[in-house]
Amino acid sequence: MPNNKYLNAVREFLSTLIEKGTDHYGKKDTPLFCLALDPDTYSPPKPPAKVDRAYAINFEYLNRDFGYYWQSHLHGSNLIYDQGTIRALYGLTDVTGEAKFKEAADKYLGFFFENMISEQTGIFGWGEHIFWNVYLDYIIGGCFRTAGWHNFYYGHELERWTTIYDVMWEKNPEKTQTEIEAIYDYKIHDYDTFICNRHSDYYSGKSDDLFTFIKHTGLFAHAFAFLHSKTGDPKHFEWARKMGEVFWNIRDPKTNLIRGCVQRDGKNDDLVAGGSGIAEISLFLMRGYQWSPEPGLLEKAHAYLTAFKKYCCADDEGNFRARVGTDGTDLKPGEFEEYWEGPIRIAKSAALAYSLTRDPAMLDLADLIITNLTPEMTFDSTIERCQVSDAIEARSTGLSAAIDLYELTGEAKYLAKARALADDAISRFMYNGLLVSTMKVYPEGDTSVRARVYDARSGAGWLALNLIRLQRDLDATEAGTFQKFDQLERIYD
Repeated sequence: MPNNKYLNAVREFLSTLIEKGTDHYGKKDTPLFCLALDPDTYSPPKPPAKVDRAYAINFEYLNRDFGYYWQSHLHGSNLIYDQGTIRALYGLTDVTGEAKFKEAADKYLGFFFENMISEQTGIFGWGEHIFWNVYLDYIIGGCFRTAGWHNFYYGHELERWTTIYDVMWEKNPEKTQTEIEAIYDYKIHDYDTFICNRHSDYYSGKSDDLFTFIKHTGLFAHAFAFLHSKTGDPKHFEWARKMGEVFWNIRDPKTNLIRGCVQRDGKNDDLVAGGSGIAEISLFLMRGYQWSPEPGLLEKAHAYLTAFKKYCCADDEGNFRARVGTDGTDLKPGEFEEYWEGPIRIAKSAALAYSLTRDPAMLDLADLIITNLTPEMTFDSTIERCQVSDAIEARSTGLSAAIDLYELTGEAKYLAKARALADDAISRFMYNGLLVSTMKVYPEGDTSVRARVYDARSGAGWLALNLIRLQRDLDATEAGTFQKFDQLERIYD
């Protein structure tokens, strides 16, 4: 009888979400998963004493500038953070034949399409600034400013994983096309340069906030390339091509290094793109290329990663320079970058670049990072602007890259590394049937005081998906049927 340890962990996690983690807190139940859960009570943390107007105002008004950005999110549901979970639900049904997992995903997406898409713009009700509040039974938004209690902001924004537009297309191609075309309509501010903004207002469209950030141009290029693969419309192909050129046009032509934001070029961290930024834009451009092979998308991604290897690798021991200017100058001599986020994300992107180009330098780069990544590594980090530890995502991304390398090379050392990372993740994070991270209890006080919390922003769904993938490859290996992949699949982000 095969050892299905990894599949069993996923089944336990997803079954717990289905049975105990759905929204049944307002006047009507929905099939949405709660974004955050106290793993001891299986209910959202810090439940309200009374659901009234005072509660609604408090939770619609995000006091981000005062450290309480996480507060509104605790009582929400947000598909942008459940993307990996949705993939894992379908993946588990595919592997086991158990229908309940697919049925849960279908119900979730069905509710989303019926209730969480703007009738005015067609924009999806997801992202960092739009949530379904499970106590209020409606979409809430948050603001950036403190000018008044009614200064709410419903900003659509894509997040840090390749968007699951392929899954959405299968459910509703018309609404998915409208959502993607809304990126063109409302996020692009200059149709010659494709200078764009990561935000657009759920109800009215364009936002006056104008910062063009690195990861979002990659996500938009991927969206347009995906749409072209479905419609065959040349304009969608052209949109992908032009979006892929935004940061290429501001690179240092001598190094091919880029900064993290088009508009910010002063003396701050946005002057240069760290490993995380380069990894994200490269991955998303290549994911777009996998849907619609516009050569420039792959060429630019490969060039960025090549530049990272040349200028950011500090030695052959797996150390990477903490900060490198676009001219290749080491801005913090003697300091090294922590493995999360930059290097681990770079490993994932480099493995895909090797898959698509067969450049041995990309394999060497990914190997250098994954060889030096160990289960004992700790990541003292939180997801930006919230208080939830992102250690789960760090380990999931490393696991994913190790599996990538095994699928590309067939080398046993990568399967062994993947198993070690997976075993550690299960023992470290599985608690009461959930993949649990930690959260700071006092955002402005004693930050050492933390509480266990399940939070979809931690990437738990993606970890589940990669555990399914590891079980598949392990079973095939033990059965003697595993064969190296000619090209990596495009969904394990």
